Amino acid sequence: MAEEIPTEFRPRPDTESRPLYFAYGSNLSYGQMRQRCTHAPGHSATPRALARLDGWKWIICDRGYANVIPPAELRIGEFQRVWADSPATEKGDTVYGLLYDMAVEDEMLLDRYEDVDYAAPVGKEDKVALSMRPRKQGRGDYTKWYVPAVVEQWFGKEKGPDVTTVLVYIDEECVREGRPRDEYIARMNRGIVEAQSLGLPTAWTDDVLRKFIPKRPIDV
Repeated sequence: MAEEIPTEFRPRPDTESRPLYFAYGSNLSYGQMRQRCTHAPGHSATPRALARLDGWKWIICDRGYANVIPPAELRIGEFQRVWADSPATEKGDTVYGLLYDMAVEDEMLLDRYEDVDYAAPVGKEDKVALSMRPRKQGRGDYTKWYVPAVVEQWFGKEKGPDVTTVLVYIDEECVREGRPRDEYIARMNRGIVEAQSLGLPTAWTDDVLRKFIPKRPIDV
């Protein structure tokens, strides 16, 4: 029997307005996105905009992969316990990413790559609205949040709003800073190079990403 997807996690049909996907980790590589979004790679893996999450912090978590830490007013569970002494918003706290307009089928494929638990309990924390965090992480590696992002630049002829709601995959359990897995370093370097070709700020990359990701040659 096929796995039933809860309504909260079910991507909206393409005929409806759907949040764009905010990629901040190795999916900064549109080449990797083409390999993952195999239903409609020409559409789903084409970057639509460069955007940022103000007040958020980018880290490599203790599982060895990229994660983002919400601002203080959105910290719950492990975020609250681990980051309780961190300032509400440190100077320069922001996370840059690329926005993708994924087809429904490709979002479901990406859910599998990110190990989203469709059976996770419904979110109940008063601090974070259900519209922002429909479900807890459960047994998965990531869960799906829907948060506002500031758009720095729309690509192509069609322009969108200055602020838009985006889908962000977040690991709520592994929230301590850690070291990247070796294979992830290679994928992140490819993502950095490809995203910088679209305007990812070099200064931010050097200050934030390079704290965790050493620069290495990438395979061509």
